[in-house]
Amino acid sequence: MEIITMESAAYKDIVGRIEEIASHVRKHSPEKRDCGTAGLLDGSEVMRLLSISRRTLQRLRDERRIRYAIIRGSCRYPPDEVERIIRENVIKASPEKLEELKHNYLLRTGRKPDGT
Repeated sequence: MEIITMESAAYKDIVGRIEEIASHVRKHSPEKRDCGTAGLLDGSEVMRLLSISRRTLQRLRDERRIRYAIIRGSCRYPPDEVERIIRENVIKASPEKLEELKHNYLLRTGRKPDGT
């Protein structure tokens, strides 16, 4: 075992530099970068939640009916978009208002609200 002696100022300088390096590494670590995407769903999760195929999900993206972000070559979807799609495509069992009846009719016939 070797014993190395140094001045206290030099030791404090080295420790300070090590702390700077450690904070830089923590700031740029992959775990930190993925923090923004932690709440996003991947395609397989969305397909499972909506009970749709990969092609149907692609069609939703192409028609701009679902918001998504491409992160590292992979499409990611906000959970609120999945909730919105479910909410918009639920057929009311017993419509109480004219709007609900119209909504059900349009869903069943596959027409859009503008009549096309």
